[in-house]
Amino acid sequence: MKGPRALSPDRVRPGPLSVGFAAVMCLATSLTLAGGLEPPLDLVIRYPESGSGLLRYAFVRHDTVVAAMPSGEEQTQVFGRTSYLTLTWIASDSGTRITAAIDSVVPEEGVSRFDPVVDSALGARWTAWRQPNGALTRLDAGPRSSVAEQVRDQLRLLFPILPPQGASPGQSWGDSTAGPALVSAFVAQERVKLTSLAEPGPDGSLAITVVRERAADGEGLQYLQPITITATGTDSLSYAMTGDGIVHDVTGRRLTHLDLDLPAIGQRVSARVRSHLAMRLLP
Repeated sequence: MKGPRALSPDRVRPGPLSVGFAAVMCLATSLTLAGGLEPPLDLVIRYPESGSGLLRYAFVRHDTVVAAMPSGEEQTQVFGRTSYLTLTWIASDSGTRITAAIDSVVPEEGVSRFDPVVDSALGARWTAWRQPNGALTRLDAGPRSSVAEQVRDQLRLLFPILPPQGASPGQSWGDSTAGPALVSAFVAQERVKLTSLAEPGPDGSLAITVVRERAADGEGLQYLQPITITATGTDSLSYAMTGDGIVHDVTGRRLTHLDLDLPAIGQRVSARVRSHLAMRLLP
């Protein structure tokens, strides 16, 4: 497939999951920013309440899946790709209408590539509503494509949830969400607890660190057999936002443990999924 060159996953720099927010705040106050301007003390980041625009993003994803089969054997699969998206937005004081479409998908060099699967995502398009605090709601299901579903999953993470009054350097806050989510191709009910911290970023921007603790459960059918799924996980995400409310960069790591149970035959398949993610605004 011809197209833009895939971004290397080596450029994804996820932060460690175990860093405490108190330690981060101490570092933020003791270190001096290098190569950039300190944001003004009265900087407050909010999503725009008027206007419209068109943005292009590169969504990078690298997944390592280790599955423990009922026989005890472990199987490992690695996937990687860069998806290029065009995103349009129209803002109002009640929220923002978001439209996103995949322009192209480039498999990562050196990992297994499945052109039919990649091609099935081309042209995928979603609409959604972004609440004033950044929560993305009413997101379309989109096409039945594993690549498109993973891009949709990243789209849900593109906008950090901000406090009602906006986010400022040195501020921390928490939130929680609940709703349907796609877990290993099955629809499950997911509950998420979020902890966020804002600190000064380079060139007057705001850096926001978010830790998301996830739990999900659901049911479905596989080969006409009932199946139940349970999953837990942690996301560690770092955002760079500017004063106009635009997200310029997201990097992070997702760690997920899931169990698939087939009660009719008494079997269970467990899997560990380690994902490195990046969403970058293109010039």
